[in-house]
Amino acid sequence: MPVTIRSRYQGLNVQQIEAPDGSLRATVDLRPPTPPDPRVQLFQHLVTGVENIEYLAWRYYGSSDAWWRIAEANPLAFPLDIKPGSPLAVPAADDLGRVVRTRRA
Repeated sequence: MPVTIRSRYQGLNVQQIEAPDGSLRATVDLRPPTPPDPRVQLFQHLVTGVENIEYLAWRYYGSSDAWWRIAEANPLAFPLDIKPGSPLAVPAADDLGRVVRTRRA
């Protein structure tokens, strides 16, 4: 069971657990939720009718795999229960590769 570098489970141990039928299954150790660092800038996003948390992760981070970053920045709720009109806190993407424009000459 490979764990990708963008996964919220990256760095956790993968265990072989015996299933009820006797077969071995790979499973990842439990990971407690980790809210973003208080120094991380949070943007407010108002969910529209066609958006879901995976789409927002793709929009803000370029990968739908990062949905958990948005989920952990908001009060604990099932991610599929996000409704249109819901305000969401979206942690800023890493500064790596960010272009900052100023109007100074």
